[in-house]
Amino acid sequence: MRAALVLVVIGLMVGGLAASAPAAGTGNAFLWTGMNWQQVSEDGKAGYIFGMGNLADYEVAASKGRAPTCLSQVFVDDLKSRTVMQIVQEVDKFYQQNPGKLDTPVIEVVLRRCTKVCPPDTVRGK
Repeated sequence: MRAALVLVVIGLMVGGLAASAPAAGTGNAFLWTGMNWQQVSEDGKAGYIFGMGNLADYEVAASKGRAPTCLSQVFVDDLKSRTVMQIVQEVDKFYQQNPGKLDTPVIEVVLRRCTKVCPPDTVRGK
């Protein structure tokens, strides 16, 4: 039942974001930022992190003997030691403590600040 709820939440998020995403073929990617993050419920935030984890799980499983990308493997391993809600709380904390960085993509915050995948980039000041 909980899995079905998460899938419904993800579907609603994707549907809601489709209207605000740039037109196809513009070459511009739509990345969730702190502005988007602050506007969704805890379930929506958890759905985002579950989606990232699911994509990483898929890539690792689909590698079938080949080496999966380091990024996916490390994220899958990281999720074994922490809960999705712990990551959601860390992302919330980052944006609360850094209101001037609301333009930072959520995926960058997750990978650079909340996991051991990538160290923080001190050169860019993120």
